[in-house]
Order: sequence, then C-alpha cells, then structure tokens
Amino acid sequence: MKKQQGIVDELALLDSVELARFIVSLYGEDDFLDAKIERLLLKKDISELVKSLKKEIKSLGRSTYFYSYYQAGELAEEIYQLQMDIENTVLPGSPDLAFKLADDLLDTAENSLNRCDDSDGSVGDVYRDTCLLWLKTASLSAVPATGWVPVIKKLADNNDYGVLDLLLPNANQLLSEDELRQLADYYERGLVASLKKKKGDIESINWSVNLHSIAEALKDPALYIRATLLGSPEPNSLQMESMVQFSLNCGAYDEALNWLQKDWGEHGWSKPDARRLSLLAECYLGLNQLEKHLSTLIELMDASPTFENFQRVQPLVSEEGARELREKLIVLVSNETELYDQLDPLLKLGENSKAEKIAIERAVEFSEWHYIQLVSLLGKVPEENRLFRIILLRTLTDDILERGRTQAYHHGARYLQQLDQLDKNIDAYSSLQNHVEYMAKVKAKHGRKYSFWAQYNKAS
Repeated sequence: MKKQQGIVDELALLDSVELARFIVSLYGEDDFLDAKIERLLLKKDISELVKSLKKEIKSLGRSTYFYSYYQAGELAEEIYQLQMDIENTVLPGSPDLAFKLADDLLDTAENSLNRCDDSDGSVGDVYRDTCLLWLKTASLSAVPATGWVPVIKKLADNNDYGVLDLLLPNANQLLSEDELRQLADYYERGLVASLKKKKGDIESINWSVNLHSIAEALKDPALYIRATLLGSPEPNSLQMESMVQFSLNCGAYDEALNWLQKDWGEHGWSKPDARRLSLLAECYLGLNQLEKHLSTLIELMDASPTFENFQRVQPLVSEEGARELREKLIVLVSNETELYDQLDPLLKLGENSKAEKIAIERAVEFSEWHYIQLVSLLGKVPEENRLFRIILLRTLTDDILERGRTQAYHHGARYLQQLDQLDKNIDAYSSLQNHVEYMAKVKAKHGRKYSFWAQYNKAS
C-alpha cells in the first residue's frame, strides 16, 4: 500500500500532457485496460458512465469464455473494478441507478462461476462483496412498492452458489427490526414444517441456515439458540460452541454461561474440554468474575499446555506465580504424546536445549510430519541449536526427494547446502548420522535425480 501511494505521489508530479500521452500509448494493448481507461474518462459524465457499465455487465453475463485456475484472478479483478465504479462514482449522486447496476452485476454470478475454475475462491469472494454493495445501494435507493422483505426472501431462496451468504446476516442494513422478525417467523415456520417431514434433509438445512442468519442480523442469542435446538435438541460440542460464541459476541454472558457449564462430551477432538474452558474464561471476564477467570485459565493450561495458554494467564499472576506456572508448563508438555506439542512450547519458552534433546531422541518421528509443519518449526529453532536444525533440514530434503517433487528441488538443494554449512561447525553428531554418512545415503538412493543434483551443484 505504501509503495502504491509512493507511485501516486510520483505520478502527481508529472506533467499532465506527458501523463496523458503515456495513457494513450497503453490504449489498445488490452481490452480490460481499455475499459478502465474509458470509464476513467466518463467519470465526469455519469449518464455515459452508467451506459458503459450496463454494457460491460451485460457482456459479463453473456460471455462464454472459460477462465482457467490461473486466469480466474483476471475475472475477479474485472468484477471488482465494476463494483468499485458503481460504489465510488455512481452511488454518491445516483443511488437508484447504482442499485440497478449492483443488482445486474449480482445477477451475473451464476454465469461467471460456471465458466471459471474458482478453486481459490477469488471470484466467489468478489461476488460476496457485491452482495454487500447490493444491500448498501438498496438501503439508499427507493423502496419498491411491495417493500424489501419479498425481494430479500426471493434472493435468499436462490443462493445455490453461496455468493449470497452475507445477505441475511447483514439484512439489518436494509430491513427494520419488525421486518427482520417477519423473516425470522417465516424461516422458523419453514424449518418446523420441514423437520416434521424429514429430518436432516437439505431443505431443513437451508431453513436452519437462514434462520441462524436472521438471528445474526438481529443479534438475538435466544433466536440463534432456538434455531439450533429445533434441529438438534441434544446439541453436540461444536453446536454448543457455536451457540456460546454467538452469545458472547452479543454480550449475553449469562446465556453463554448456561451452556458452558454443561458437559460438552467429545466430537473427535484430542482435547475436547480445552475450547470450552477457553470460552468459559472469556465469559467470566465479561461477567467481571476475575477470580473465576484466572482459575479457569489455569485449568485451561492444565488441559491444553500450550505457550499461548500460558501467555493468557501470565500477566494475571505475580512474578513468582508466573515462574511456577512456567515450570509447571515445562513438566506438562513433557507428557504430551504429540512431538510437536512438546517442542513448540519449549522453543517459545526459550528452552532450546531441552527441545533439541527431545528432537534427537525422537528424530525418526519427524518423517511423519507435514512439510509446512516442518518449515514452521525450523523457523523457530535458533541457529545455535545445530543438531535440531539438521534433523529438520534432513527431513525436509528427504521428503522432497522421496516424493520426487521436482517443482521443489530448488528448496531441497538449498536445504542440502545449509547442511553442508552446518557440518563445518559440528564436532559430534550425537546419535545422528554424520554428514558424510548422510550424504552417502542420499546419493546412493537418489543419485539418478540429475535435475536435483544440477540445482545443488549450481547453488554450491
């Protein structure tokens, strides 16, 4: 952002004629860029700009060109620019025209999503932003004769692509509380009728999602909880978490406390009670019950001994108390079954020697880790803990070579180069293979991966 502002400042110093000639030199190079230049020139003539926007939106809705995964960002950018022109140029002076344009733009979502590989979600995201623009322009434009409730209801019933997910939760921007209550009653009756017919079907899920969304717009915890219990009279831990989190967000601490004091059971979590305790501590803080807040945080650290949970309680106790809790955390993490859950807190506490000792003893387990997890931990290991770094670098290198990930060979070559450098400063490898032995093993197993060795030798 700072770089962009710097460019703006530099461009502002240029002679206007020189800048105009440069823009003209770009015109004709790219259709998308041409459209942006044309719309820029039309900003002083709103009626002509609106005509141009209508034309581009219509073209967007009719186009059959398919955007690959790598091109989808171009489509998202095109939609975004249309959105920005509507909001920043048309809306301030012509809200009715802006609403019509936003409505037309939102209507192109189905066609756009059908003709692109939107695996990274960029096109869907920009249409979700357009949904918010639709609400903003609607709130500033003339109310239709039938009112906004039927319009909102019709839109929400056609959310097959998920681009309207933000419509109902933000409907309070457009509808009054009475109108929102009308919708809440409509969706609740629909949910009850659907559940009587067949529990768990897609229709019931849609009614439930819409009712929850209206509860969000109303910031009504009682409605949100009722929407959950209608479909799940005995909610599981994830549903209870959702009800509690919503209640906390609304400041309904007593309502949240009611659910936090229940047994959450298990739902596939390795530490099912940790999330409940974390929310309970937040609830006690909201209720200004500070002693219970502190005791719950300590209980949370016992249940889930992470550095982050230690940090939450540390400022609330004396220096001596913090030291005791720190020592307690070190003992607790030593009993963790997952290797990462032992090493991560120790490194964050600065207990690097302890962490390295454990890493050496359990070095074989690193091969089961995900690449991203290995890289993440490597970034936390100090330079002086050379054996620890060697274990991680060897594991990363082995993973790349074992999988034959040619696109990552340059990373593997870099890791091996780092191992070469580390070897120069190590006298003993403890129970690990020394560098000569390790290199011999790698060359024996992967010596024919010539493209890898070419990159390694190039980096030398």
